[in-house]
Amino acid sequence: MPEGIQDVLARLAEVSSKVAPQQLRLARFIHSNPRKVAFMNSVKLAQEAGVSNPTVIRLAIRLGFSGFPEFQKALQRETERRYDSLERFLDDSAPGEEDFFQKVLSLEFHVLREMKEKLSREAVSRAVTLLESPGEVFVVGLLANTCLAEYLSYFLSILRDNVHVLSRFDHEAYGKIRAARKDSVAVIYSFPRYPSGTQSLAKLCRAQEIPVIGITDSVMSPLAPFSDVLLEAPMKFITFIDPCAGAFALTHALLTAFFMNHPEKMRQKLKEFETFASGRDLFERKDIDITTLL
Repeated sequence: MPEGIQDVLARLAEVSSKVAPQQLRLARFIHSNPRKVAFMNSVKLAQEAGVSNPTVIRLAIRLGFSGFPEFQKALQRETERRYDSLERFLDDSAPGEEDFFQKVLSLEFHVLREMKEKLSREAVSRAVTLLESPGEVFVVGLLANTCLAEYLSYFLSILRDNVHVLSRFDHEAYGKIRAARKDSVAVIYSFPRYPSGTQSLAKLCRAQEIPVIGITDSVMSPLAPFSDVLLEAPMKFITFIDPCAGAFALTHALLTAFFMNHPEKMRQKLKEFETFASGRDLFERKDIDITTLL
């Protein structure tokens, strides 16, 4: 029997691609609201998630519990232990208690800490191995996720060849992926509310047998089932504006790991870039050589 919320969430992710649409809807609701769900009865949970009560019971059994009460107790035990400072911050900060500038910085700080605790070194290592594939690298980020794709692409293209940003799902993006070599890889960013075009590109990559490094907010993201490697950057909102510190820090960590896997080779790539930059007068400061900063 699963004994804690992490086991429940892991099982939710594992079965998410195999359950009926209503169970998937319920699973996503539970994943987004674990502490709230831990103290709901099954009828209330069904109402809140927009599913039937039998769907709640069936999903609990599918996750390995004898029924909803056992499932709920597992959630309660773990949420009581894990009612951490981030949730306290979100719940207890009254309007006007601190100015919005400080509140945003506090939120980003807590999200970074949560990401640090969850980040899998093994997953990062697997992602780096995929990024070393000799084929093309497609970096996908649509709408608000475009800035993340551009950030990764800029630095990665200094360190290796054949890096392409796909910021729209159109005939050009479709054609590039369809024509890609089999040893290519895709890095796909998808955060709430998960652009539908991103899903279309992820499905296309899967159809073309192109491995996907998925960078998203949780294992219950619609991108997760299409990801060969999943890297999580949690999202917590104050307004509709995406908090980006976690996603950018995760991308920074991925780039650094890629660099440090073959540092001498990467330094040579940097020297080539410096020669290119100097010849085209790209930067105002001519006295800074990034190869000497390492």
